Amino acid sequence: MQTPTNSHGNFDSRHRIHLGDAAELMAGIPAMLGFHPHRSMVLIAVKDGGATVGPTMRHDLVLAGEHLDRRAADGSRATQEMLDVIGYLAGYCAAENIPAVMAVFVDDRLDPVARGPHLLDVEALVSELVGTLNTLGVQLFAALAAPEIADAAPWWSLCGPRRHGLMSDPASSPLTVARVLDGYSVRRCRGELAATIAPGPESTVLAVATEIARRERGTTRSRADELSSVLAYLARAPYDTELEPADLARIAIAIGHVHIRDALLALTLGDDAGYVEEFWANVCRVLPRRERAIAATLVAFSAYVRGDGPMARIAIDAALDADGTHRLAQLLDRSLTAGAGPELVREVAESGFACARDCGVRLPGDPFGRR
Repeated sequence: MQTPTNSHGNFDSRHRIHLGDAAELMAGIPAMLGFHPHRSMVLIAVKDGGATVGPTMRHDLVLAGEHLDRRAADGSRATQEMLDVIGYLAGYCAAENIPAVMAVFVDDRLDPVARGPHLLDVEALVSELVGTLNTLGVQLFAALAAPEIADAAPWWSLCGPRRHGLMSDPASSPLTVARVLDGYSVRRCRGELAATIAPGPESTVLAVATEIARRERGTTRSRADELSSVLAYLARAPYDTELEPADLARIAIAIGHVHIRDALLALTLGDDAGYVEEFWANVCRVLPRRERAIAATLVAFSAYVRGDGPMARIAIDAALDADGTHRLAQLLDRSLTAGAGPELVREVAESGFACARDCGVRLPGDPFGRR
């Protein structure tokens, strides 16, 4: 079962949308997730009568369709996987004191006119959601369906008052505009998001591995020098994205030191956090497996701090695929799976300033002094 991805954000966010305008809310889903969902169940936490949007959760929509053998044994049309997901997400909502959620089902197999088996399956999931959420004191505020999240795509309600309409353009959604202004893009699909940290050309990875092996044999640089060199590369990142294998090897060796890696976590709290995350995403694509795990974990940590659960999940999976024993990636994996919010990892990030001072370097934003 794929772990649900959460886009964390508290209810005091500056991004507010009125639930009465369902077309506008649905158009904002790609911005909440960072990508356009496909065959997905999306739960959006809401309160104040729908005026305020909180965390957003997504999971692949697994429907039985015409295959009766895929249904759960209790007689429901729902698959066992979706029943498990509903139980997990409902528990998360209760644990986080989320008063109500809106459910949005996005699937190209759904048609409000031709009530086929997939639509009947989704309607069964809505009933399961109502019952499970009510048991835990969480309200299902609304349930909507659409074949896709796109300009003028049709949408309709699945329970309560019958409503339907055409969706607003996701590109002009206030949430999309806010995300772009924050320096982040909205991908066309989850696969496109994953491609941003997919392994690069094998020839480049091999060249970097060769440089790492050569430099590790004779390196005597201090931790201060190592950290300072990485900071210098990061300072160039917005203007100089082309790094030679020798440059990448220096970075890989540096982040291999736990103190240096932990010091770099503090950069997720600064004004340049977006550039830093993009830098680690580019770097992790061309590093050998062990070093790729470290860089991917830095991407995951950054995404987690800013509340981008989908990107954090993708990066955590990439890190654990490269090195299943990586301690920090395992910690982030457990935290994200448990639904822990960004504030937990922000506390870890703040400890990075002390790690940098231990290395003999003062980071920008260090509350205890200047560099």
